[in-house]
Amino acid sequence: MNTFWLHRDQIYEQGLSLGFRVFSLGHILWLIALVLFCWLTARFYRGRDEKGRDNMRKVCGLVIVLLEYMKVIVLGLFGVHMAEFVPLHLCSAAGLGVLVWALWPRMNWLGQVFAYAFVPAALLAVIFPSTTMYPWWNFYCLHTFVIHGLILAFFVWLFVSGEVVPNYKGLWQGALFMILFSIPIYFLDGAFGVNYMFIGMRSDVGVLAKLWDMVVPQYGRPAFVLVFGLIMALVLHVFYGIYVLLGKLRARRESASHPEKS
Repeated sequence: MNTFWLHRDQIYEQGLSLGFRVFSLGHILWLIALVLFCWLTARFYRGRDEKGRDNMRKVCGLVIVLLEYMKVIVLGLFGVHMAEFVPLHLCSAAGLGVLVWALWPRMNWLGQVFAYAFVPAALLAVIFPSTTMYPWWNFYCLHTFVIHGLILAFFVWLFVSGEVVPNYKGLWQGALFMILFSIPIYFLDGAFGVNYMFIGMRSDVGVLAKLWDMVVPQYGRPAFVLVFGLIMALVLHVFYGIYVLLGKLRARRESASHPEKS
């Protein structure tokens, strides 16, 4: 049976069991591969001049957009219901953000949104993927890891080169972006029975499914969104702490390598 183009709707309709477990060997190997990709490409990016960096940013943005269009074409060719695949997830906005930055770099507010909205969403998407119903050699599974990997790598390039320096004000800029982005999505999900940003219905993501089961039956969907938002606020503060720590480590390393400047 050829499962490469099989969509989750078809998997559920046919009652197939083809997927993988979170933190299984295959999943861990994917995470290791993404870490290596981010590290190696970041080293390459730091060694380029401005023209070389500009080309890398534009190629990354173009590849992400082309992959998103490719997914839409595949969905259309195989007759999949496309209501949930309009690019209204946060990571879809991140893909567009990559292209915008590639064309108009040095926008500080967008860099902060990357640090505190797009990167947490992309990282959570690969750690707790929504594609666990798919086999590894499947277009949608591969697409998810590649797209989110490119988003993460793009930010790592900007971070290690000092083009984006996350700060505490930026944390609230990222939070405000997510709030403003999610308000219309909340009503859109409710009106059309879709699940953009995973706040419309029970998700395929294990941790979100458990949170939904804990909150929604007793308190309803608005309470789920509130609890989800509070958890994300905590997550953003964790990211802020990580950025501060990484910044100090980088400053210490640069000071050690150039003692005459210290």
